[in-house]
Amino acid sequence: MKKNVFFILFLAVSVVFGATGSFGGDDVLSEILAAGVIKVSTDANYAPQSFLNDKGELEGFDISVAKEVAKRLGVKVEFVTPDWDLITAGKWGKRWDLSIGSMTPTVERMNALHFTMPYYSTPAQFAVHKDNTTIKSLKDLAGKHIGVGTETTYDRYINKDLELVGVKIEYQDWSAGKITTYPTDANAVEDLALGDGVRIDALITAKPTVFEAMKTGCGGGCPLKMLGDPVFYEVLSFALDKSRPNSESLLKKLNEILTSMYKDGTLEDLSMQFYGQSLIPKL
Repeated sequence: MKKNVFFILFLAVSVVFGATGSFGGDDVLSEILAAGVIKVSTDANYAPQSFLNDKGELEGFDISVAKEVAKRLGVKVEFVTPDWDLITAGKWGKRWDLSIGSMTPTVERMNALHFTMPYYSTPAQFAVHKDNTTIKSLKDLAGKHIGVGTETTYDRYINKDLELVGVKIEYQDWSAGKITTYPTDANAVEDLALGDGVRIDALITAKPTVFEAMKTGCGGGCPLKMLGDPVFYEVLSFALDKSRPNSESLLKKLNEILTSMYKDGTLEDLSMQFYGQSLIPKL
C-alpha cells in the first residue's frame, strides 16, 4: 500500500470520527473497562487472518492483534463469529463491541461504521484451479464463472461498484459471465478446489488468503494458482458500530493503541509471523 494512500485514509477516519465526541461516564470505553471484557467479532474461516486450529481454538493475525489490543486496554477478550454481512451492516445492538476482521473502509460502510487508522494492508488477487490451461491472463476471465465472498470489497470490485477511501479503483475491461457469492471467502476456495470449472472457474480474494490456501488448505494444499498481478490494494481497519452512542472515546483509545503497536514493532512482528512478510504500512 502506498504511503500517501495510508495517510489519506488515516486523515479521513481520524478527522471525521476521532476529532470530536462525548467522553462522559456512559461512553463505550467506560462500559468496556467496567465490564472487564471487550467483545470482538471476527471470521473463523479466513486463514491466516482468523481460523480454528487443531484444538478448536481461534488463531491467526487478527486474533493475535485483538488479544494484544485487549491486553493494552487491561481487559479480557471474548470472540464472536457472526456472518460477515451482519458485521458490515452495523446496528450490532451491543452483541459485540468491535470488529477486528480485516475490514476495508469503504464509502458505503462508513455510513454504518466508524473506522480506526489502518493496521495492515493487502492486495486483491484472482486465482484459478492449478489444472487450468486456458485462462492465462485476467482478460481470459471474460465470460467466466467467478466466485467471491458476499459483501466483500472483492464482491464490489467484480460488480464494478467499489469505492475505497483514498484509493482510485481501475476496473477490468471485461465482465464475468456469472458471479456466485459465498458466506465467506473460504467457501469460494473450497468450490474452486473441487476441480477446474466444476463449480466455478476462478475466484477473487486477498492474496494472503490464496497463498495460505495453496500452502496448508484443503488437507495439505489447495490445488490453486494465482492469476496475474493484484488488481487493487486496500488498507484494513478495526470497525465500530456507528449506531452505538458515545463510541468516540473507544475509537480514540484504539488509535492510540495502534500507534503504539506500530512504534514498538508489534504489528510488524505479527505480520511476519502469520504472513511471512510485512504488510504493515509505514506511519
